[in-house]
Amino acid sequence: MLREKEGSGIPEQDDSHFHPFSAGGAADLSVRALQPKLEKELGQSVEVIDKPGGSGALAMNEVIKSAADGYTLGFTGVGPAVITPLSNDVGYTPEDFATVGAHMLIPYVLVVPYDSKYENLSQFLDEVKANPNKIRIGTPGPASTSYLALQQLAEKQGLQFQIVPFNGGVDTINALLGSNVEAIVNVDSELPAYLNDKKFKTLTVLSDKRSTVVPDTPTSAEQGIDFTINSVPPNGLYAPKGTPANVIAKLEKAIKAATEDEEVKKTFQNIHINPEFTSAADFRKAIDDSYAYYKEILKK
Repeated sequence: MLREKEGSGIPEQDDSHFHPFSAGGAADLSVRALQPKLEKELGQSVEVIDKPGGSGALAMNEVIKSAADGYTLGFTGVGPAVITPLSNDVGYTPEDFATVGAHMLIPYVLVVPYDSKYENLSQFLDEVKANPNKIRIGTPGPASTSYLALQQLAEKQGLQFQIVPFNGGVDTINALLGSNVEAIVNVDSELPAYLNDKKFKTLTVLSDKRSTVVPDTPTSAEQGIDFTINSVPPNGLYAPKGTPANVIAKLEKAIKAATEDEEVKKTFQNIHINPEFTSAADFRKAIDDSYAYYKEILKK
């Protein structure tokens, strides 16, 4: 819950902060890392509520349909904010919410069991080619950036494999642990414990540069393969459309202070997430640019 003290510029009342991913995942952990500092900056309690499902649409709609008073916020990335409304009639588009500010950037990686015979991306793709529709790859949702990237990979490389959607990154990890899939595409921040325990290994980083979490894993481009999750904006907070500008400004200032706080940075380091503040205006631009990019992709 958010309860702003009297005289702060926001009326005193209760409301909630929703995010569309499973508890224990990077989104959940990042918001909870910000929570104490946000409470200090705003002078009120902050409650984080996990609301997975519908490729992020359940949480997005919960926030978008709430009162535009600054008390109900949501966490989002390109999947729920952009790809989900482009892929399905979910009752909203990016025009229906106001960006508040972003606090992190995280890349995706392709992951297989540690005892897998694959040592690089080429070996894995050779196996896919040799066994059409036999290899199962898990993703955090049917309208996630990773799901769409895998579809593009299949089209570009002439591959046939099964893309298996789950309700968040934690569920994909459990699926790989249970041998329900042969590989997963997940954010790097959710993997260190499994990498350190030699349960998983990463074959490639799906961004333009290497991950600080798995610095020894080459990007797909470094391996000569065009398999990158493009146009991914920062991950951060949004509010219902029509939230007053002064309220957005107050919340944006609080997010900036929380993201740049030294204790928060230490917490982010411990959970393997790179804190990076993005203003409300720049977050808006990133969302809009991604919407235009994926709209063209999905026309094909």
